[in-house]
Order: sequence, then C-alpha cells, then structure tokens
Amino acid sequence: MMQFRMEELESRLMVGRSAEINAFIGMLEDERRTKRLIHLFGTAGVGKSCLLDELQRQVRLRGIASIAMDSEGFWRSPDAFCLHMLRSLRSLEPDDEGLDASSLLERSIRTLNEKSASERLVLFLDNYETMEALDHWLREYFLKRLHENVLIVTAGRHALSEGWILSPVWRSHIARIYLDHLPYEAVERYARYCQISDPSLVRDIWRRSKGHPLTLSLLAFFWENQEPHAGEERSAEETDSLPFIVSQWLREIPGEHMRPLVEAASVLRYFNQDTLSFMMEKEVTSPEFYQLIRFSFVRRTDSGWTVHALMREAVIQELRLRSPQLYDRLQTRAILHAYEGFKRSPRDVRNHEALELTYYAGDALIRAFMNWFDPTPRPFEPVGLSHRAELERYVQYRRETAAPQTIKLFDAATNRRFDFPLTVEQNLHSLKWFNMDRLFSLEYDVLRVMRNDEGKISVLIALVPINRKTMPYLMEHPCSRSYFSGLTEEELERFAVPEHTRAGWFIDTIDQDDYENVAQHTGIGHFLHGLMFTGEFLLRTPPPHPFFQAAHESLGFDTADHAVHTNHDGITPTPVFVRDTQGEQLHAYIRKLVKRSGLRIELPLEESEETGSDASPVRGDESGASELRGLTAREKDVAALVLEGLTNAEIASRLYLSEVTVKKHLKSIFEKQDVSSRTQLVRKMLM
Repeated sequence: MMQFRMEELESRLMVGRSAEINAFIGMLEDERRTKRLIHLFGTAGVGKSCLLDELQRQVRLRGIASIAMDSEGFWRSPDAFCLHMLRSLRSLEPDDEGLDASSLLERSIRTLNEKSASERLVLFLDNYETMEALDHWLREYFLKRLHENVLIVTAGRHALSEGWILSPVWRSHIARIYLDHLPYEAVERYARYCQISDPSLVRDIWRRSKGHPLTLSLLAFFWENQEPHAGEERSAEETDSLPFIVSQWLREIPGEHMRPLVEAASVLRYFNQDTLSFMMEKEVTSPEFYQLIRFSFVRRTDSGWTVHALMREAVIQELRLRSPQLYDRLQTRAILHAYEGFKRSPRDVRNHEALELTYYAGDALIRAFMNWFDPTPRPFEPVGLSHRAELERYVQYRRETAAPQTIKLFDAATNRRFDFPLTVEQNLHSLKWFNMDRLFSLEYDVLRVMRNDEGKISVLIALVPINRKTMPYLMEHPCSRSYFSGLTEEELERFAVPEHTRAGWFIDTIDQDDYENVAQHTGIGHFLHGLMFTGEFLLRTPPPHPFFQAAHESLGFDTADHAVHTNHDGITPTPVFVRDTQGEQLHAYIRKLVKRSGLRIELPLEESEETGSDASPVRGDESGASELRGLTAREKDVAALVLEGLTNAEIASRLYLSEVTVKKHLKSIFEKQDVSSRTQLVRKMLM
C-alpha cells in the first residue's frame, strides 16, 4: 500500500502533461485496440523520459505488465535488441546467446506474444532517436508481428520516419504526441511544489526557463536554495542559456563537497555508490549519494542512475574548459572501471561493458569532428522515392557549385586545430559512384539526409545493410567489391544472412554541401558514432584524402590489406576500412580504441582461461605473438603491434621502418601462419 501511495504522490507532482497522460490512459484501456503505437517526441530536456516514468507508474497502478528498454543499454543491432528484451522479460536461456539471427527473432516474438496473449502488455522504448539503425527492422520485421494486446510507446527527439506514415499497416495505428514547453500555469504549480510562492520569483523562473522542463527544474532548485532578489537583471543571452544555468548551479548550489560528485557522475553514463567511490578514489558516503540522486536531473534506470544527457554534456563542457587534467583523470578512471567489468564478464555476454568502453574512449580529432560541446546536433531523416526530385536537385546543385574548401576543426580539450584543404575534384569524390536508382532497388531505408535552416538537403548518406539480398550490389559496387571479392567462400558465408537481418553495414556515401560547416561535421560525427553503437561489422571506403582517412582511423576502423583500390580517381591507392568487433575481435578493438584516446592507460591482458596466469601488460614477446611459431624477432614485433590494433603506418613509425617493409613482414607472417588477413592473424594470437 505504501508503494502505491508514493506512486500516487509522484503522479500529482507531474505538472503540465495531463492531456498527454489522459490520452495514454484512453489508448491503454481501449478494448478495440485502435492504436498500436504511441510516439512521444520533442526537443532535448522537454521531459520525455520523465513522462515515460509517469506512464509506467500509471501502468503499474493498474496492475498491467510492462517492459522498459533504453537504447543506451545495449548495442543497437537486432540481435542485441532481442537479447536485451529477453533479459528484461527474465526469459533469457543459456543457449539464447548462440542462436542465429532468425532463431533469436522468432524466440523473442514468441516469448513476448505468449506473455501478452491473455493480458495487456506495454513496451516502452526510450531514446528512440538513437535507434535509427534499428528503425526499419523494428517497423518491418519485429513490432508488426506482436500480439494486438501489446501497446508500444516510443519516445525520442524527432518525429517518426516517413516509412511509418507511408506504411498501410502502421499509418492508422499510430498516435503521435508532440511535447511542447510547459505553460505558465504549470510552471507556477511546479514552483509551489518547490515552496516558491513569491509571484515575482515565479515570473522570473518563467521568464528565464520559458517553460523548458530541465531548465525549470534547475532554476527552481537554484531559487529555492539561494533566494535571489526578484527581478535581478541578466543579459538575454545568459537567461536563454542552459550552459549558463548549469555553470551557476555548479558554482553556487552543490557546495565544495557535492560538486566533485556531480562532475564524476556526469562523466559516467550510469553510476551507483560503488562506481562513484571508484571514480573519486575514496568512499562516497550514503548521505552524499542520496543527496546526489535527489537532484531533478538524475534518473533511476535499470543500469543504475544517470544524469540527464543535456546536463551531462553541459557539465562535461564546463569541466573540460575549466580543468582538462581533472577531466582526463575522471575519464581514465571511467575507462579502467569499465574495462574491469569487461574482463570479469563471460566472453559471450560482454556487449554492455564493451558499449561503455566505446563511449568513454576517443581521440582529439574525433572529439573535434563530433563537436562534443553540442549535445543536440541536427538530425538525419530517411528519404525514399517520394523525395527523388529533391535528391536529384541536391546532386545537381553539388556538381554545379563545388569549390575549393578547407575543413577546419578544433578540439578545446587539447587546444588542437586541424586544417584539411580540399580541391574541387576532392569535394565531389563522394558522389562519383552514387547511384540513386540502384539504391532504391534494394528496397531498404538506405538514404538519409540532414536539412539546413531553409529545409533544404545539406548532407546525404547512403547506408546499405549487408545480407544475402544486397550482396549482388556489394559485389558490383566499385568501393565494396574489392573487399568482398577478396574473401574466401568460408569468409563470405558470414555475410550471407537472411534479408530480414544483416551481418553489418556498408557505408556507401557520405556527402555534404559545405565541408567548412561545423554543424554538418557534428551531425555526421554523431551519426557515425551511433552506427558504431550497433556493435556490428562496418565497411567504408572514404575518398583518398587525409581528413577522411584520419577520421576513420580515429573512429577505430582498421584497413583491409587485401582490398586497396583506385576507383575514386583512377590513380590514388585507396584503402577499405572495416570495423569488426565480433567475437575475438572485440578485445583487440577495445585496446586500440583506448590507445587512440591519448590517455596514458595501459590495459592489462585478461587472465588466461587455460593457465590461470596473472594478467600482465602487453609488451613485445609477452603478447600473443610469442605463441606464433617460426617468426623472426622483428616479425614478432610486427605481430604484437597488429594485436594492439595499429595500422601499417603506425607500426612503421613505432619500429622505425618503412610501410613497404612492414607490408613485407606481414606477408611473411601470413604465409608462415597460414592466414590471409589481419583478422585471422589476431584470432590465432588470441586463441
């Protein structure tokens, strides 16, 4: 009874969303099951996650079963989604991890439908904007097969893609609810809950927050504790700035004993009392922890507690600028903690820990490329045949207006600047093999665009799933055929998966109309980072230019030595980049990504399952290269650096050799060890 009374109290504290809550209750209790999916969307910080929490409370108060899934808790791939859902249902069996994609899909749908066959069930999917790589699969292969008793609730920053609206199956079964800022009456009511009754202070809160829920909660806490003078004047720029509110909050509210905790919690994606103690290198007391989690920007999740994304980014920005060394120390502790969890986890269930490590690591170029200080980049939207004329206009415009440009990026954390000049020809390289008709014939949502302030296309991306259906296209495309035609039949079999799933992605095209536009680089960076969080195989052949090559290396891609081609300009040798984190490749990838972060971290090797020996750092012959028979001392050095994930150029620099000599050593190593690729060599060293 106490729990339900607390639930009812929390529901009364939710202000300004009664219409949305009542609409949800109506659809929940509709016996005709008219609506199958409710999509909540609105800008960052507008209260989507808090509203989802309230809807879940309404479900619990009615004794209805529910499943809540946040995309930040799993790799964004079909397999990982199914496994996470089964785990949430407490139906995960030991053998499920080894199921093929089709069997795992069937098992997941069957389990969910059995649970909902005789009763209502609600599936909540938060942060849906980060599930872009799953959108087509969810719409066409998973959600449409669920029992009518399953009500699906998604929440994200953007409206659903065009495919949902055009689908005859979905269009009449979707309810779209846009979340706007709160009205003055809701702000006034919230202020009363915070014991703020002075009308002039309430008007100040309204003027500064404009009804934005996250800013409102910070201001109310600020006013409640500081009691500033009503009507205190500040510049319009300051009062409209969430970073300004955050900086004021950090400086004046938590005090010296709480500020470090807020900073440490913001560096982490998820935290608990033990994690914070590790980060702080001292015990965090229970009173301190409970004071932290009572802040309005901290939410409870299945993985622990988390700081709201906007607040987290604002705190990190302020910390990087004020104390880069402190930020590096906290980031180092976060990586070490995640790596310890990675080592302790069974080899077949490491996705969550690997996801954490991928989140924390990154070098100066990728930070500049992604412009980490902007937590709300412009979104990409899928486009289809109905946008054909618009896409043709974009391509024509690009070819008529391309000019020499210089890509200029800056990483504030290291104070490094990057300048990359582009010729007119280089400016258009990415469109050389763009074939709209062929891409549309694949019948997937392969094209994505970003729009500028006028609503015109400014960035174009073509992303092709790798499976049995798309393999003919991949074998004929000038930028992918060199990779796939060089594989053995056994290696090709890995990619011959059914059309309803995928073995990875081929990043076909990334083109932008202004390479000097930082906002475009930010959006592309976040898109690629989200794609990395699928945990899947990625293949990309960027134009032969230092910027594109360096950006992919910073993202943790390797070069496929057997797949160099000259198809961009007919002259320049161009590598094919792959990112493979499947199976035994995951550990090598993690080590390389951490190495590229620039932090002085030496990750210990895992304990050997065969010998039980203690973990030790990788150094020369102590690595897996020592187990390879018949190699010379120099070949062992090269093999050890391949295991660390270094490129040929990096190996050459480390060993003071030429790249040609490194390639000769690799050719000899491959022959002696009876392997044909780096992937096979690494797998052999890790066995």
